[in-house]
Amino acid sequence: MTAIREQIFAGIETALRTDTGAAEIERMPPGDPDQFDALHIIDDGQDPEEQTEAATSRFDMSFSIDGFVEGAGTVMHSRLNALHAKTVHAVMAFGDNSPLVEEIREGALRIARLDLGSKRRLAFSQDFFITFPTRRGEPDPA
Repeated sequence: MTAIREQIFAGIETALRTDTGAAEIERMPPGDPDQFDALHIIDDGQDPEEQTEAATSRFDMSFSIDGFVEGAGTVMHSRLNALHAKTVHAVMAFGDNSPLVEEIREGALRIARLDLGSKRRLAFSQDFFITFPTRRGEPDPA
């Protein structure tokens, strides 16, 4: 059976491809985006919750999605805000509708101006947290 973390990340990736219209969507990318608008999914690990059931473990998985747009001035900022809104909607809808996810929470949002190549870009990094259960000692779904 496929590990629950992989199933969750695959579901997030599918939701972003379906709902955002981004030209590039990549998990754990090796570098800067090649196409714009771009979304990069970054796995930030997980922490165990306190053990409350003998046969079930719960984990808080954290990840961020980095979004990149290009353009100029107000138009670029508007594109960034639109991409961010579509991203949050897609991820939260996935979490709310997935039988693998007990809870999904939106975390901090950071905005940055970047020079990638010879062009000015805007970027965001949006944190998310997902709580999921597994059988104790097993990486598969509970």
